[in-house]
Parts: sequence; C-alpha cells; structure tokens
Amino acid sequence: MIGLGEFSRQMQFLRDEGWRVVSTSGIVAWLLDGGTLPPKACAVHFDNGWLDTFSVALPALRDFGITATCFPITSGIEAAAAGSSKRVRTLTEGQVEHPFMNWGHLQALLDAGWEIGAHTHTHGKMADTHASLADAGVVQEVEESHRLFQKHLGQVPSHFAYPSGSRTTRTDELLASHYRSLRLWRWDWPIRWFFTDATTSRLGLECQNIDARVPWEDFRRICREAAEGDADA
Repeated sequence: MIGLGEFSRQMQFLRDEGWRVVSTSGIVAWLLDGGTLPPKACAVHFDNGWLDTFSVALPALRDFGITATCFPITSGIEAAAAGSSKRVRTLTEGQVEHPFMNWGHLQALLDAGWEIGAHTHTHGKMADTHASLADAGVVQEVEESHRLFQKHLGQVPSHFAYPSGSRTTRTDELLASHYRSLRLWRWDWPIRWFFTDATTSRLGLECQNIDARVPWEDFRRICREAAEGDADA
C-alpha cells in the first residue's frame, strides 16, 4: 500500500506526461475487436476490495477525472456487509485483515463510472486450487463470486484478475469461457516490468504492480519505458 500523497503524485505524473487512463474494457476491445486507443493509454486497477479503494482512491481519482477497475474478493465484501472482518493471504503481506468495502461501496464505484472485475471468492491461488480440487474447485470460485455479484450488483464481471498471478494453462481454459479477459500479476524480486501490447493474449493481460516497494524513480522509469514501447508499436 502507498500513501495518498505518493498516489496523487503518481497520478499527477501520468497527467503531466500525457498518459490517457482508459477502461479495462476499452483495452480488451482494442485487443479483440479492432477498437482504438489513444497514444499512451493505460488502465488503473485496484485489487482485493480494501476499504481505502473507496475512501481514499475514489475521491483522489475523481479530482483527476480518472475512473478505474476494482477486482474485489467477494468473501471479504460479504464479511464487511455483515459487519465482520475477513483474513486473507496476499503474496506481498502474508495473512492480513485490512478493512474491506461492502456492497454499497462497490455500487458507489459503479455509479462513479468504475468497472468491477472478478478476483475469486476466497483469494486462493488458482494453480493450487486446481491442483487440490481439480476443475470443480476453480469453477466453484467463479460461480460463488458470480452469484454474489449478481445478487448485490445485478451483474457479473467481464474481466478477471488472477490472485498472486497464480495460473496454469488449464485454469486459463476454464476461466476463458467466463471472462472476456484474464489479468496476470507477477511477483519478482528485483521487480521486472511487462507491458500489454497488441500481441498480448486476452488470457494474459500484463500489469505493473505499484506498491510501497516501488520507489518514485522506478515508477517514472517504467512509465517512460512503456511510453517508448507505445511509440515503437
């Protein structure tokens, strides 16, 4: 996690450098349907569904005229809606119990023009889930999260983000029929950067994980490297 001041600094840098923040659906339409994107297009994503996505990121991005995509863990959202908490395991922090948003907060994001993606019901690593529970375990994560999305928001997500980037060819095959795109997440140290371009598969959208481990100079560097790649495309 990063502080509001650093986050606002990053968003200001994107604006100053001429980046155009677009929707996840817009990027996928560009990949699959021959849609168009402006030069230096990017999307902003928030995973897990932490409460500060609503309380901090939403108002900050509104000031910049930016909308984003949130990929919530539905078991955490359900717990918050019931007035309780939920411990989940993340690759960067281990077992954590951050406050989650509730369904009303997610609806407010939708009302503000954000997109809501899927991030499983329990935040289990999909490769591990498939190894222990086979196809049925992966499908159950989808079906339970979709049941809750439909019940509370009246819709199911079009896009999916792999928890911890954990995937296999078989999980791709299973999820491909449920989602228009699957997003990766890479854990490397030192951090390596990968960019989505016109050759990227819809089953493996790349993203840059920007958290407290990423200093300001690295943030600027990866944005400029991505811009150079965009100019060469």
